[in-house]
Amino acid sequence: MGKLLACLLCIPGIAQAGEISASSVTLADGVYSIAVDARIDAPPDTVQRRITDYDHLSSINHSIKESRIVQTFGPDRHRVHSVIKACVLFFCRRVTQVQDIVQYGKRRVEASILPELSDFRYGRAVWQLEADGPDTMMHFTAQLQPSFWVPPLIGPWLFENKIVSELQESATTIEADWRGQDAP
Repeated sequence: MGKLLACLLCIPGIAQAGEISASSVTLADGVYSIAVDARIDAPPDTVQRRITDYDHLSSINHSIKESRIVQTFGPDRHRVHSVIKACVLFFCRRVTQVQDIVQYGKRRVEASILPELSDFRYGRAVWQLEADGPDTMMHFTAQLQPSFWVPPLIGPWLFENKIVSELQESATTIEADWRGQDAP
């Protein structure tokens, strides 16, 4: 059984679904800076379409309990409300965020959190998508300052663990959708 598992992990495409190639989280003055690079086995247009389907974000990630456009400012500018339930080890939190999101073509999405309507004092995120053959290289960066308590000694680890696992789940779901399969 162990040899079978080892062989399966060596097969490209099975082990590489939603591959995270690099990730980091740092904490300075209460602001978490996050960077994640991922390869998604789907074309950039598909990835962009799924991550900007704001009324259905819960379909790519189980932690997103609700998401909806609350205001539209133009074809590529929206205000989006979302509720996320995040649990890592003993730390669970239901987080509300309202973001103004701008799409720049089909390769860049920027979001700014509205603190007065969110559980964050500050937040900004950028998704940059690049074609890499038939796949997509996604570079995600964010700066977040929560207005809720995060355990100080393990906060960066919590953020990195949760964000990486959530991006991995979203990437795997997008890949399965692209292939016409059910997500695992």
